[in-house]
Amino acid sequence: MTKGTLKHRFTSAVVLCACTMLAACSGDSAPTTHSQGGSQGSSSSSIETNAAENPNILLIMVDDLGFNDLAINNLSGSGDTPNLDAFAQKGIRFTRHYASPVCSPARAALLTGQHPERFGFSPNGRGIPTDVVTLPDRLIEEGYTTWHLGKWHLGDTEKEAWPDRQGFQHWLGFLNQWRLAGKTRDGEIRLAKPRYKNPWLQGDTEPGRHFNGHLEDILTEKAIEVISDLKAAGQPWFLNLWYYAPHTPISPSAEFADRYPKTDAGRYRALLNQLDSNIGRVLGHLEAEGLKEETVVIVVSDNGGTNRQIDNNAPYFGSKSTLYEGGIRTPLLIRWPNQDGNAHIRDEIVTTADIYPTLMDALGFDGPAELDGVSFYQRPSRSKGTAGRTLFWEHGNGYSVLSSDGRWRLYHTKSIFGEPQKTLLYDLLADPTGTEPVSSQDHPQTAALSQAYDQWYRDVHTIAVQRNKGEAGSITLSGMDLQRAPGFSGFTFALGLSPHSEGTLASQEDIWRLERSGDTITAHFGEQTLSGEVNQAAECSSVIVSGFFYRHISSIAGPDTISLSLYVDGKLAQTGQSDGVLSTDNLSAGTVIGDPNSPTLEVKNPRILNVAASESSRISIAELHRDACADTVDADF
Repeated sequence: MTKGTLKHRFTSAVVLCACTMLAACSGDSAPTTHSQGGSQGSSSSSIETNAAENPNILLIMVDDLGFNDLAINNLSGSGDTPNLDAFAQKGIRFTRHYASPVCSPARAALLTGQHPERFGFSPNGRGIPTDVVTLPDRLIEEGYTTWHLGKWHLGDTEKEAWPDRQGFQHWLGFLNQWRLAGKTRDGEIRLAKPRYKNPWLQGDTEPGRHFNGHLEDILTEKAIEVISDLKAAGQPWFLNLWYYAPHTPISPSAEFADRYPKTDAGRYRALLNQLDSNIGRVLGHLEAEGLKEETVVIVVSDNGGTNRQIDNNAPYFGSKSTLYEGGIRTPLLIRWPNQDGNAHIRDEIVTTADIYPTLMDALGFDGPAELDGVSFYQRPSRSKGTAGRTLFWEHGNGYSVLSSDGRWRLYHTKSIFGEPQKTLLYDLLADPTGTEPVSSQDHPQTAALSQAYDQWYRDVHTIAVQRNKGEAGSITLSGMDLQRAPGFSGFTFALGLSPHSEGTLASQEDIWRLERSGDTITAHFGEQTLSGEVNQAAECSSVIVSGFFYRHISSIAGPDTISLSLYVDGKLAQTGQSDGVLSTDNLSAGTVIGDPNSPTLEVKNPRILNVAASESSRISIAELHRDACADTVDADF
C-alpha cells in the first residue's frame, strides 16, 4: 500500500470516478503471496464527515468458524464457501489472526480495542462499561450512523450493557443465544436451548417477538433492508452484522440441507454453505447499490471451530474453548475500497483487538489513547523472527502466552478435578500446527513468558477508576460502573486502615458496605454479612473482601450464588455462601472510601480487582495485605 489514509485514497478515487464517468474503479488485481506494506498513514483529528469523504463500514462476525472451514485456507475445493473464497481472493486474507477461545471476549476486544479481561470477560462479563469509548461511539463522533444486527453476547443482565448503550443507534438481534427460543415465564424471558427456526428477536424499536423463518436468512434480509435505507440517508454508516452460524445447534434450512448427506458432517457443511450464501447476498446487494467501492468490508470469526462434525481448525491443534492454536487462530478477511493493497495474503500476527485502531488509522481518525490493539493498516508484513508484541489469553482454568516474535506459545493450566497442573511450551517455528510441545522444564522461554503474564495479569485485572475528593477527606471512586460494582463474576476490594478508625470504611449505596465498630469489621453484601476482628495494637490493618458472584446466564447453568470471604490482617476471618443475586439497581453509585461523617477515619491504598483473590491466587491475599499497609500511602488520602 502507498502512504496515506484510506479517507484520502477513497476521496481521490471518488473524484476520479466522477470526473471520468467510469462505471467502476476497483483496484482488484491477481493475488500475490504477501503484502509489502508502506509507512504509517497520517492522522487527522478534524474530519468533515459526509458520504463523499468517509467510506462505510460493514463488519461481519461469524460464530465458531474455524480456520479450516474456508476452502481457500485448505485448498479442498469443497465448494462450501465460494462467496467467502472469492471475497478473500479480491481482498486481504490474514493467515495468522488470533481471536479468543470463546465468543464474548472476542466481541469485547473487537468493540473496545482493548484486552477483554479488563472488563471481566473471562469468559463472561456483565458488560462493557459505558464510559469506555467503543468503536461505534467513536464513529458517531465522526458523523456515522451505527447499526447492530444479530448476536450480542456482551451482557444482558443490565440494560447499560445492551447495544443502544454501547454506541449503536439502532439494533435488532438477540442478547444471547439462550433467548432465541423466546420462552417466557411471568412475562420474563426464560433461558432455553438455542434455535435457528422462528427466532425471538428484539431491538431499539422492537420490544421482542418471534420472526418467521431461519435466523440467518432473517438477519440477511434485514441487513439488505438497512443498507438500502442507509444509502438513501446519504451519511456514512457502520453496520455491525454478527451472524450465529455455524454455531450449534447445527440446523440448516431445508433448502441447504437437501444438498448434502444426512450426516453430522453433511448438516454442518450445509449450514456453512447457507452462511456463505447469505454473506454473498449481502455483498451482492452492496454492489447492486453501487456501494462496493464506498465500503470497507471485514469478515472475522470470534473463535476456532468445535471440531465436532468436521476438523474445523486443521492443520492447527485444538478447538473452541481451548488456548491451543486451533482454538484461537481464526479467519480474518478485509477488503478496502479502491485499494491496490487488496488481493494479498498477509502472515503477520494480528488480533481482533487490532481491528478498531486499524479502522481509525485507515480513516484518518484519532482513536482513544487507551487502546491495547495496534493498527495493521499500512504495517509491513512481519517475517518470522521480527519483534512484535507479546500476546495473552485467559480461559477457565488456564492461560496462554505468545512470544513477541510469534515463535513460542506457553500454555498453562491449574490443577482441577484431580487433573495435575501442567505447563506446556510449543515451538511454532519447528511445529507451526502447535501439536507437539517441547520440553518446558528449565526452558528460558517458560520463565520469561510466565513473568510477562504475571505483569499483564496485574494490569488487566486491576480496575481503573477516577478519584474525586469528598468531605472530611473521603474519596469517591467513579467510572467503570459495570466492573467497579460487585454482583457479577469475580470481585476483590482491599484497603488499609489506622488503629483508631471507626465507622464506615467503604460503601456503595444500596449495594455493599464495609464498617468498623471497636475491634469488629463487618462486611454487608445484600443479605450476606461477614465479620472479623482487627488487632488494635497494629499500626495498620488490612481489610479484604473477595469472592465470586455466579449468575445464571445460560439454559444449562445452575442457580445464582454468592460466595464471599473476609480477610483481616491477611488472615481469613469468615467465609459464606448463599443463593441469590446481589441487588445492583444503582450501578453508577460511587464507591465511597472513608466516612464523610468521621473526620478521624484514616484509610489508605484502596484496590478493586475484577477477579477473586485467595491465599494461592496470582494476586494473593498476602500481596494485597502487604500493599494495603505499604509505607507509601496513596497520595489521595
